[in-house]
Amino acid sequence: MTKVLVLGARFGGLTAAYTLKRLVGSTAEIKVINQSRFSYFRPALPHVAIGVRDVEELKIDLAQALPEKGIKFQEGKVQKIDARSSKVIYTKPDGSTEEEDYDYVIVGIGAHLATELVKGWDQYGYSVCEPEFATKLRERLKDFKGGNITIGSGPFYQGHNPKPKVPENFVPNADSACEGPVFEMSLMLHGYFKKKGMLDKVHITVYSPGEYLSDLSPQSRKAVASIYGQLGIKLVHNFRLKEVREHEIVDEKGNKLESDLSILLPPYAGNPALKNSTPDLIDDGGFIPTDLNMVSIKYDNVYAVGDSNALTVPKLGYLAVMTGRIAAQHLANRLGIHTKVDSYYPTIVCVADNPLEGYAVSVKDDTWYGGNVSVAELAAVNHLKKELFTKYFMWTKGDMALEKFLASW
Repeated sequence: MTKVLVLGARFGGLTAAYTLKRLVGSTAEIKVINQSRFSYFRPALPHVAIGVRDVEELKIDLAQALPEKGIKFQEGKVQKIDARSSKVIYTKPDGSTEEEDYDYVIVGIGAHLATELVKGWDQYGYSVCEPEFATKLRERLKDFKGGNITIGSGPFYQGHNPKPKVPENFVPNADSACEGPVFEMSLMLHGYFKKKGMLDKVHITVYSPGEYLSDLSPQSRKAVASIYGQLGIKLVHNFRLKEVREHEIVDEKGNKLESDLSILLPPYAGNPALKNSTPDLIDDGGFIPTDLNMVSIKYDNVYAVGDSNALTVPKLGYLAVMTGRIAAQHLANRLGIHTKVDSYYPTIVCVADNPLEGYAVSVKDDTWYGGNVSVAELAAVNHLKKELFTKYFMWTKGDMALEKFLASW
């Protein structure tokens, strides 16, 4: 029987595993390897930080959810992929090392949050990218008495060579891996301190390593700047973070911003496991270049989805789900199951929620890739959409079967 390994269990990996199982049934053995037994609905981690959700509400037990669908599960941290020998080397929870063969592998282990590149991170940095980060920030916010807050993204260390075999406009150069959570968290902070009656004691600055929200159209960016103006939020462009100090942050040029609470999306870099893998599997940034079917340009039994793929810019959940679905459809055809393969067309689709003020900003934009769709709508109904999306993800245990129909609703 054909053996398929799926590495990682976030949006890309789970979508690939569930979709492939649905398509091929018992004609292939599908096994997911993930560093943790649990996966989380990460778009709601900012909600944890402001105290409207708990981490436990967002947790999926993979050891239960996947076997229920006939998918095997192994907890283990991937160390490297030997693409020439079709093997994955990973470490089990007991510390032992395992080598596992595959006929096909779908790589969805994501990028690396390079916190080590930010001096002072361990002592003064806060974030919402991991469950433990969001919980730590929640406790800090509870005790915050007022002052200057900065929130922004670290630089994105994007690979450029070799390039994916796709239209060049599909993979633009990006200063930041994804700034959607920064936008969302900045809105939430306004709602949080408004509810606490502290808006007059808090000064929020949003910064970007390049042009803020450069993946959106000038029209949408102007709308965001207008929202910030109304909320009293300062915006700083071209601030490439280097150091976090107790009361300020510093960029690579030595510029400083006053900051008593520093919230950041850490720099994004290639996953160490991929950098440790067969050298010609990855580009010079540590990401896997593929074609439009998510197949490696060097190894035709290797697929890459989500943040692991050099193709996905920015590193966005919507693109991760799309790439996971396409990889599964394409592989199903190779396994003898006639299946329509969706076309990959990148679009920025996200919802920046502000639950404490009862609205959210819904974005759909393809102008970065040469398209002409640019929608950014602030509405109460968008908050409801985010709530329903969270419930849907948890109810299906991460199976985004209807996502392509729901993304633009």
